[in-house]
Amino acid sequence: MLDIAFEMETQGDLPEDALLDQYELDALFAATRQSVTRDLERQLDGIVCAEHGQPPHLKITTRYDTEAEQFDLQYHIDTCCPLFLARVIKTLNRKN
Repeated sequence: MLDIAFEMETQGDLPEDALLDQYELDALFAATRQSVTRDLERQLDGIVCAEHGQPPHLKITTRYDTEAEQFDLQYHIDTCCPLFLARVIKTLNRKN
């Protein structure tokens, strides 16, 4: 089974005239988590290291900057060996 951890945070306080209020921001984080999880599970379903039998471990960090009103998303991939990391990255970069 794919191991996906999420770290979702808001940077700064929401101003009164913010583009998104707290409810909308929470909905954005929830929808992002659901969409990213679905896509990663589809792309990496059943992929394990041929040598070690281990699945990849992914950490997804999302950050909403209230001042700039920007949403950033980063992937961090941990694998048991460099060869498997290359395979995972190649799989993720493949267009489906």
